[in-house]
Amino acid sequence: MSKKTTTAKVKRKTSKPDVNAGLLVSDRVQLKDVRLIEFGCNQKQGASRVKKVYNMDYSTEVAVEKESGHVLVIAKFHFEASAEGEPQNNVLKANATFALTYTIQNFKGLTHKAFRQFADLNGIYNAWPYWREFMQNAIARLGLPPLVIPVFRIVQPAGERTAKPKADQKKIARRATRKK
Repeated sequence: MSKKTTTAKVKRKTSKPDVNAGLLVSDRVQLKDVRLIEFGCNQKQGASRVKKVYNMDYSTEVAVEKESGHVLVIAKFHFEASAEGEPQNNVLKANATFALTYTIQNFKGLTHKAFRQFADLNGIYNAWPYWREFMQNAIARLGLPPLVIPVFRIVQPAGERTAKPKADQKKIARRATRKK
């Protein structure tokens, strides 16, 4: 039996988020309900016998229902495992869609952009544990080696990361050279 790898790459949105807009919504909502509304999973014969590389991505949709005082976030997750060195050879695919319903009392001053940002950050963050549990169960039921989905990481967009001063970069380069 060959050794299994559990390399996971999570694709994140690359657009510059307006986190502050989403925080305005986050401060006013309460999670009311989480439901799995769609799922699918399939594996190719022999999937358990190859080294695998995993890729995951996600997307969101948001609907605001002012009359009922609800915000609905649809969180869609996609998972693919391919044979190591053969990215076109998908041996496992899984999809899950969750509907998250939030209650909100006050819509004053909130824009669609704020709700969009809330869905992209908080919606995915709130749905992630349900996605992880779904995938762990699906993997086990498919007879595949255990898989742990990594924690959801909130990362600062590449353009906003602060660069280290040049002096620090030189020290790091010298240390790296010494280790060789």
